[in-house]
This record gives sequence, C-alpha cells and structure tokens, in this order.
Amino acid sequence: MLKYDLDDLGYEYKGAATTASKEIKVGPWNIIDIPKDIDEQKVKNEFKRWITNVCAVEVPTSLKCNLRCQYCYVADPRMKNKDVTTDDVVKILESSSQMFPGLMRENINPDDPDSAAHITSWGAEPFFNIDTLEAVSQFGHDYYGKDNYVLALSTNGTIWSKRIEQLFVNLVKDNAFRDMQISLDGPPNVQNKNRPLVNGKPSFDLVEKFTYNYSMLMQEIGDKQRKHHFCSTIHLHEDDFVETWIEAARFFSTPNQWYTSPFLPMRITSEDMVNEHEINKFVEAQKRMLELVKERVKEGILIMDYYTSKLFETVSCTSRNANPFCSAMDTQVAIDLDGSIYPCHGPITTPTYKPWLWFGNLFDKTISYTKWVRNIHYQFTQWNKAKCTDCPVYHYSTGSLCYSCGPHNLAVSGEPTINSIYKCKAFTKSLKYWTQIGKMVINGNPILDHMPIHTDNEYMLSAEEKIPFKIEKGMHFDRNYDGFIDRSIQKICDKNININDMYFENEWWNFDDFFEECNTKKD
Repeated sequence: MLKYDLDDLGYEYKGAATTASKEIKVGPWNIIDIPKDIDEQKVKNEFKRWITNVCAVEVPTSLKCNLRCQYCYVADPRMKNKDVTTDDVVKILESSSQMFPGLMRENINPDDPDSAAHITSWGAEPFFNIDTLEAVSQFGHDYYGKDNYVLALSTNGTIWSKRIEQLFVNLVKDNAFRDMQISLDGPPNVQNKNRPLVNGKPSFDLVEKFTYNYSMLMQEIGDKQRKHHFCSTIHLHEDDFVETWIEAARFFSTPNQWYTSPFLPMRITSEDMVNEHEINKFVEAQKRMLELVKERVKEGILIMDYYTSKLFETVSCTSRNANPFCSAMDTQVAIDLDGSIYPCHGPITTPTYKPWLWFGNLFDKTISYTKWVRNIHYQFTQWNKAKCTDCPVYHYSTGSLCYSCGPHNLAVSGEPTINSIYKCKAFTKSLKYWTQIGKMVINGNPILDHMPIHTDNEYMLSAEEKIPFKIEKGMHFDRNYDGFIDRSIQKICDKNININDMYFENEWWNFDDFFEECNTKKD
C-alpha cells in the first residue's frame, strides 16, 4: 500500500517500475488504477477493511448562503449559487445505503446507539434549502427508523421558519438529533463586522432570534439537554486582535445569557500566522485569556478556552502522531452532487483542489485505488513526525491543535502539507498558559499532573487558585493511556532537556541543527 509513492501522488513515470494497471471487483465496487504488480488479494483485504468502517456520509444539501463572511472558505463564489434538489439528495442517500455496509439498514443494531447511520447535512447554509433537509429527515425516518440514524447540522443561525421548527421536532422524535453548531463570532460589533448578510446588513440579531426560538422549542418538546454549541472565528491579522479576543471571551463567559458557553469557541482563521508580529499578538491573547480565566474563577464562573479544550479535554478531532484523527477517510466520506467521492466536504466547494482529493464515484460504483491510497496518505501518514519529535505541544497534549490533513492544507496553501514555523512557535510559547488553565479547570486528565509550568512567577497558580471544583467531563485518550506519554516525557528528561521557552525558542527552532539532527537519525 505504501510502495508506489509517485503513483499515489498522481504522477505517472517511466523506468524500472511500470505504470500499467489493472482493475478488480470487490463486492459491488469496481477498483481501478491498481498497479500491475500489487497483489489482488492484498487490495481486496485493504478495501474491505476500510469500507466496513464507513458509517457516515456528508451530503451537500445546500450550495447557497445568505451571508458573506470575511473569511469564508468557499473560495469560488460560483459554488455559493448552485441549486440542490431533493432528488439530488435522495439519490446520494439511496446509493450510499446500498454501497457502504455501515450505512445499510440491515447492519444497524437498534440496541446499539453507536451503530446508527450518520448523515451530515452540509452546505454553504443548510437552512437556506429546507426542502432538502426535510428530504434527508424523511429518508432517515422511512429507511432507518427511530434511533437508527443521526443528522448532524451546522448553521449560521440566521434563518427560522415553521418548517425548520417542525424539522427539529421530527428529528427529536426520532432521537436523530444530537448536536448543532451555530456560528457566532462574538458580541454585535464583532459578529456584524465579520459575518454580514449578503446585502451588507448585520446578522447578530438574527442569530439571537434563531437561538432563542430554537431553545424555547427544545424546552416545549421536553428536550432539556443542550444540543448546540457556538463556533467563533477571530481575525489575527487585525490590529485590535488581542482586545477583540478578550472582548469575545468576556461575552461568551457572561453568566445566564443565551450566548453563554463554558467552552469559549474563539479560534483564529486557518490562514493566519505569517510573521513574528502575529505570533506575539496570538501569545499575548493567550496570556490575557489566562488572566480572564483566573478572574472568572474568583467569581465562581468556570470557563475553558478553545485551545486548552482541544489540547487536554474531550475533543472531537484528536491527533495520532501529529496527524489529524478525524472521521474523514476513517468512518466518513463526502459525496458531491455528481456522485464524486471525497474525504470530506471541503473539496466539494473548492474546485482548485478537487482533483487532488477525488478518489471515486458512488453512482459509477468505482474507486481509484491510487487516488484512494493517496487520500489515506494525506490523512494518516506521518507528514510532520520529524518536526514534532521534541515539541512539548505534541508530547504533552492528549488532543490536537496541529492539523495536517490534505483538504485543510490544500485549502490554505495549495500544498498537501503545511510546515508553518510561525504557528508552531506561537503554540509552543502559549503552552504554559494553556497548561495553567487546564490545571485549574480540568478534572481527570493525568497528563496535566505530570506537566511542569515554566513561566514567570506572576502567572504561577497560587494555592487558593487550585480550586476543588473542576469541569467534569469524560477524558478521552485517543492515544490510549498506557504510559506512552509518560515514556515520552522520560525520554526528554533523559536527554537533560529543560522544557521551557528558552530551549524551544533558541534550540528546537534552530533549523541548521534541526535538519542536521534529522539527517543523522536517518543515517
């Protein structure tokens, strides 16, 4: 599977190796573009193991949006003005339920909630097209039945109607609604600047109305569990970034408001961090965040920022060896309107890198072996392992901040890998603040107990700040806590390396020594 690196990357070449290929059939699928000298049984075994795990599908139910966000990742405006019909959506769902074992009705165990079929309704703005959302809900109800499917939703929270209200009612009745992401960048001045309507008008009041109507509906139908969270994106390149960051943090941590969130949702846009000035702004914001957390704790308010949560709490997208461990190419695929198969929804609306990430067609029942392997490489091979070997963020964290997946990287840089030394430095400098926040508010992560805090005395935790009440949430170790991280820490200690800012600024980032060390290890 790892033999033909050039072929996997889409390059054909002549020489000792041959580009001649063959195709085989595996169940209902035609596997094409298989290099001649790769064993067929090996291909069958690999593909069967992979496709058996796929139990989730992303469907573009809407390719239109009523906002014009400053940082929208849908780069091509033509992809935000495309009609999607109910026939388009139903065709994808029907074909997926026939071609992926994990989405077949007969393979779902009604007594096991984890075996449910997962459908993500994705788009520019899903609620802009209620027809297709109703079609997805109806398909799930008719084909899978109550308790046997889950519909995931993400919205800008500006559209509400009686039909949307009924959609929520139907999903709750089927036990098919677990969570919804609502985009809200912060208080009105931040939200309205970053996320205006297509006509330039503000959107904050609409998000407030949506969230209020949604919350009241959940109470009326007796669903008291909070099933939504906010997502906030702040521009690092703006001069007032630090003040905006803290303003948003105060906003989301204000008690007893419709926007109150113990997990502060602010994050920087993916393309940010391109110079030392922006590094310093980011680190200053994390320092100010620690001050705010300590202030809130004294007030009896428990909060945690996005980065600390991602590093040390239960997270939705964690890391294995500095690579993203998300559902893309693991348990989930995305299907475009023409049946094209991609790892996730990203390529569907970004034509410039669609060819890199296409690997088959659902309607044609075809998978390209080389393109499929290439996408697995993008998601799970160790692109950055050498760079991350001695990084404290990598060694100590139980989650991940350092994404290195193909779709994300291609969207940001046009390359399948990203080596942003600026972001690495910013995260390493900020680790001491995130560690202190974690020690204050997270309960049940043994890794935090092992971590030293090398920082100015001004930011050391006092005895009274080590509060007895902490956020209770099941810790989730995707690395399976078996002493692996303890051994990593001991390995660093054996080198007599003092993990502090001075070392990682002046030594680890010295690229001459870094590359020399890598080459020595390779030899």
